[in-house]
Amino acid sequence: MKKAMKKFKYLQLSAGVAAVAIATVGLGIPVFAQPSPSPTSSPAPTSSPAPTSSPVPTSSPVPSSLVGQCRAVNKKVSVYKQASATAAVVSTLNAQTKITLADNGSGGFIGISSPVSGYVQTANLKPCSGPTPPPTGNTCRRVVQPLGLAIRKEASPDSVVVGGVGNLERVELTTTPATSKKGADGRNWVQIAKPVAGWVSNGFPGGSSNLTLCP
Repeated sequence: MKKAMKKFKYLQLSAGVAAVAIATVGLGIPVFAQPSPSPTSSPAPTSSPAPTSSPVPTSSPVPSSLVGQCRAVNKKVSVYKQASATAAVVSTLNAQTKITLADNGSGGFIGISSPVSGYVQTANLKPCSGPTPPPTGNTCRRVVQPLGLAIRKEASPDSVVVGGVGNLERVELTTTPATSKKGADGRNWVQIAKPVAGWVSNGFPGGSSNLTLCP
């Protein structure tokens, strides 16, 4: 009898626990799954405009030297010892005579090396229609600078002095027509082989030449 009573109480207690558990579960607040927001698609990157290439700068054409080019005289002309109409006349050329230029000219005159060395007026020249005449090979020049000339290692007033030559003394060019350079200051330089190898100043364009033909 006692065992039956204990069993009955046990069943009541179990039923009570179950009821409490059900009530507790029933009172729980249901949790609903929240929908995840759809990921927003990033805007497609816009392509940057292709950079425009800057135009490549073109270098200005460098004027070529006239030395060694052929010209013809358009009338009978005088060949002067220096680049001046008041200088001594060393020769006369008939119309159509071909000449070889020895420098780039200045002040209306230009040096020639063939058929005779000297200076002619540029207004009396025209293009050649045939081959250039051969040079004369005369490399002798005389200094006409009262103070004489310094002979420098390079064609520059800042170059080392390797020698000197006095007024009215002679020098020998390395080539004919003369090998010449224009310095940064505009000065004309001529390369010589004697009396000492180097360069001498031949003055400024438009001015008097420091060298003249040997007599």
